Amino acid sequence: MNRAVSILLQLESAVSVPKDALAMRCGVATRTISTDVAQLNQSLGTAASIRFADGRCRLLIVDADAYRRVRDRLAAVQESFNDPQWRAAYILARLLHSLRPVRIEDLALDMRLGRTSVVADIAQVRMLLAPYGVRIEGRTRVGLTLAGPELGIRLAILDHAYAAAYRGYPLGGELQGAVEQVLEEHGLTAANREVMRDWLTVVLDRYLNNQPLGTLPAFYADLADSPAHDLARALTAAVEPLLNERLPDEEVLFLALPAAGMRMTGSEGPGGTWRSAELAGALVERILDRVANEMDVRLATAELVREFTQHVTFLVNRLRYSLHLATDAQPGRLEEEYPLAHRMAMIAAEEIQQETGLVVEAGELSLLTTYFQVFLVDYAARQRREMSVTIVSGHGPATARLVRSHLATLLPAGTRYTIVPDCAPGDLDASDLVVTTPGARVSTNRPTLELSELFDRQAVTRRLNALRIPTLGPLAPAAAGSLLVSLIDENRFVRLPTDAGYPEATQLLIDALRKAGLVGEGFEAAIAAREARATMQLDDRLAFPHATDPTLVTPVCALGVVPRADSEAGIRVVFLMAVPEKVAYDDTVLIRVYDEIIRLGGNAAAVAKISRLTSYEQFFYFMENLQSNPTT
Repeated sequence: MNRAVSILLQLESAVSVPKDALAMRCGVATRTISTDVAQLNQSLGTAASIRFADGRCRLLIVDADAYRRVRDRLAAVQESFNDPQWRAAYILARLLHSLRPVRIEDLALDMRLGRTSVVADIAQVRMLLAPYGVRIEGRTRVGLTLAGPELGIRLAILDHAYAAAYRGYPLGGELQGAVEQVLEEHGLTAANREVMRDWLTVVLDRYLNNQPLGTLPAFYADLADSPAHDLARALTAAVEPLLNERLPDEEVLFLALPAAGMRMTGSEGPGGTWRSAELAGALVERILDRVANEMDVRLATAELVREFTQHVTFLVNRLRYSLHLATDAQPGRLEEEYPLAHRMAMIAAEEIQQETGLVVEAGELSLLTTYFQVFLVDYAARQRREMSVTIVSGHGPATARLVRSHLATLLPAGTRYTIVPDCAPGDLDASDLVVTTPGARVSTNRPTLELSELFDRQAVTRRLNALRIPTLGPLAPAAAGSLLVSLIDENRFVRLPTDAGYPEATQLLIDALRKAGLVGEGFEAAIAAREARATMQLDDRLAFPHATDPTLVTPVCALGVVPRADSEAGIRVVFLMAVPEKVAYDDTVLIRVYDEIIRLGGNAAAVAKISRLTSYEQFFYFMENLQSNPTT
């Protein structure tokens, strides 16, 4: 509750109230109370007045109805006008409801602001209204009014000023009950019910106060006989008998708009009756194909594709009918948290804009990012295979159990451990990893590691990575925490010529891996084919060329750096990756590398510094420091 209304309510409930008591209850100084009372008297006009006598305040009401209207108007004012968005909403609400032009001086009085500040706020409101075709008209000392199409006025209010304009609007118990019954029958979620109530309130208020919509744009006819239109007709059929009014077809179609942009229940999809469903299906196919071409990952299961297609169906509806999602209160938060999913969302937004000609705004982009992160999590879960580890004990079970507890801090959750004696180890060839304790002797063709009670986490990580176990994938070193660091060594950190571009840098790295016998002869052609489908240069400074090499069982990587000054243009860091056929290894490694590289690309200073490093050791310690201090 704002302070002005709090003062009025206290004075209404008592014959008189000491000024210092009002100040204490409101948490302000008595001088502030005097200022508030003076402003209240101006707002009350001839309806009432507050008088001081012997240090006490008394409220005298002359016209009870007029006083109640002033008090209700003041109650719509937030506790503080420090928020520019609320000031804009309040101005828009005043212009909407006022029966006569609104003077700037009256706004300044109600908002407790100077005239200059209010004029600046009005300029911002003009800019806010422009996309809706709505304008503010008026003259100094005469007052301001809203002008423009009724459709634009309604959409502007619903997007920017509903709370200020309609908080506490009285629908009435009988009307409210009829509306709730229809919304419940159609299975709307609580949030969607609130949206439909808001739109119905605006429809009823504007139409019953002689502000009808008139003719709607022709493309709104696409909503006719859709599920959204069915809901709108059910709502109007329920309220018309209580109003003794029949709402025109245009008003009913307008009420279908919000339902066109929402799912009516959590389980129902849009069905074949949505005209945008066929377009959405083709769009999703193109989006996922492009993600696969650029990132070499086919993400979604059939179930998730259906879910995403339903989302895109409603997204296209929202774009077509200018229905806006709330903008993320923390811009860039999802991009920073899920960089790979955000990059995929940007691809989706580009495809949607290319198809529809409509710009995907920030709120929609955030929701797309969320969907792609769900795809990535689901994909990782589907690729994950349980790892089987057999620990062969040479000195009894105690040492073996201690080794198992140490390994559990490194290996994935769900890894299966079996402890066997070295005298009868059984068949070890079914294990992904065989671990021996000191003194144990075994014969097996499986990857083998000897560990004791003393556990050097960093050394064990390096040894596990050196074994290149397909079902494990690379582990990030304990020190650096960087997957990029774990995938290369001192022989695959390559200083490139200062004049190298992206193609030359990639070729030099391929040559280095091929000379070391780490990739097959067909890898160069595979990289060329991938580049032909979609460039793997992420930006003008960073590239991630990668392709499949069927001769491999684990990924092989190299890092190339091109020394450049901070102000110099051109590629700086190229991370080359050769991966086995997908059936032969855990290919979420590719996604994890993509994620880390995109995060790195968001730190221009770090990329510049890496390009000037001269050894793998420097790169290792730089990445260790970067993990601890991301702003380095």
